[in-house]
Amino acid sequence: MKTEDIDILIARFYQGETDENEEKLLVEYFKSETSDVSSKTGRKTDSTVLLSLSAEETEMPSDLESKMSSLIDFWEESDKSKTKHIATIEFRKRVLSIAATILLVVSIGFWYQYHSSGRSTSVNSFEDPQESQELVVEALRLFSNNFSKGTQTIEKADNRVDNTFRILEKVLNENSVQE
Repeated sequence: MKTEDIDILIARFYQGETDENEEKLLVEYFKSETSDVSSKTGRKTDSTVLLSLSAEETEMPSDLESKMSSLIDFWEESDKSKTKHIATIEFRKRVLSIAATILLVVSIGFWYQYHSSGRSTSVNSFEDPQESQELVVEALRLFSNNFSKGTQTIEKADNRVDNTFRILEKVLNENSVQE
């Protein structure tokens, strides 16, 4: 067989376009000739790759399928847990957005009512600005404390969920390593 024909077959082999008969021709050629053949692509051909075509089927480990299956299952579970975590974060963002919107609307309503009333009909009006300021500061402090308690509870719950996911992931990793 001519070297040009072999070069063409080698190029087709690397592109995955050869059939079984052509691969047999390549194997026979490399068994009888030197392995230092340059293809048209300019790279030297590795005859061991082509000779591996003629090798008998390699024996598959008996537990390979179960290992691959458990690895795929592990990847699916990790994808699901990531999706759940992202969904949880998105849900929290939505809840906080709704709460902030409601707070904003209520604040605007109070502000509008205060300014439209002309300050004369207000039930809780104060003559002394210092007394008014103290009452406002106390109300804001109370709101801040209650809001902080709520966010701390959410953070604690979030930390517990994250710790649970880490423990599960660690156990799954240990199980996959042992198999």
